Amino acid sequence: MRKAIAIMTLVLAVAAGAWAQGTAFASASSQRYTVWSDAGQDVATTLAARLEGLFAVYNEYFRFDETLLKAPLTVRSFTDKANFDAYLTKVIGQAKDDFVYLHYPTAERSELVIFSKSDAAEYSASLAHQAFVQFLKAFIHEPPLWLREGFAVYFEKTGLNPASKVVEYTENTAWLETVKLLKTQGVMYPMDQIMVTSTDDAKTGLDVFYPQSWALVSFFVNSSERRYNRFIWDAIALLKQDATLEQNQSAVRDFFLRWHSGAAAESDFTAYLAGQKTFAELVTTGVKAYGDRDLDTASKLFAQALAKNSSSYIPQYYLGLIAYARNDYALADTYYQSALTLGADAPITNYALGINAFASRRFDEAKNYLQKAKDGDPTRYTEKVDEILKRIDTGA
Repeated sequence: MRKAIAIMTLVLAVAAGAWAQGTAFASASSQRYTVWSDAGQDVATTLAARLEGLFAVYNEYFRFDETLLKAPLTVRSFTDKANFDAYLTKVIGQAKDDFVYLHYPTAERSELVIFSKSDAAEYSASLAHQAFVQFLKAFIHEPPLWLREGFAVYFEKTGLNPASKVVEYTENTAWLETVKLLKTQGVMYPMDQIMVTSTDDAKTGLDVFYPQSWALVSFFVNSSERRYNRFIWDAIALLKQDATLEQNQSAVRDFFLRWHSGAAAESDFTAYLAGQKTFAELVTTGVKAYGDRDLDTASKLFAQALAKNSSSYIPQYYLGLIAYARNDYALADTYYQSALTLGADAPITNYALGINAFASRRFDEAKNYLQKAKDGDPTRYTEKVDEILKRIDTGA
């Protein structure tokens, strides 16, 4: 799945698919995709390679027979939202807020329509989500709604690793806190009911349907109970390409009830959710463990928190405190510096850096950090800093 995928580019800029504004598109063709971009040949080629990587990740889970694809999957990319809106207005009579997959009876006409975004993470999530919908519907025209949307969210953090340049799956837990709250409120669908929820009902209850669909997929894929893992793969194998939505949904629901007691499955689902920790829960539990001087537990919890949210300074700061407590001053310095870069309180973090430098006998660095802490928050740090600076100056 990780092998390099050769992209065959068509060296031309064409007015293929030209529309009202007469926008010209460059085209790139790869093993499974035809990409049209108004940003030029290089952009089309790069996007085709990225889509190939996403397809490979998706099919590691679904194992569809690729020979069943009747035509390459088409993706049309616009540089700006205005042209994206104008194109959709001409094609379907309305604009859309985000990327959209236009599905038609023929594969040749169907296409994923996207536009550039200034927020790279948002672009990546939208692409991974809608590219999955396109992938799934290329093989199963009317897949169960919970499975389609659940997996689409499941894959949202799948993207290009900037270091390896390989598309990789990354766990998405963005909905976990919401799902736990919904569970506490008692508003979630029974498992057998969400499996046959209609399109209209899903739209009406979208605040529950979409997060619960993700949670259900996560449960079936990741449960330690192998019978649930087997169910999701068997359910995928049950799907018929040309069956109606109702037929596919009923087939999966009936298969589920044939092998699983509704009450027992609900209990296992509840236990699974309870065992999943949100970022906030990991931090709260980690802070308590650190306060209790249980450094091993605190270290594990903050490492998990860091894996879930690498953009937060909190795990970095506490991992620095833990490293300092273990006399690993070099590692503590690395964590503190990362926390500072990510927005940690400057006086607090500079004070920690100063204490750490003092403990490792890097006195000039200690003076610098401690002075910054004092300047940043004189009320809190003047007395503490002056005492340490005096010790440095006197060699005490």
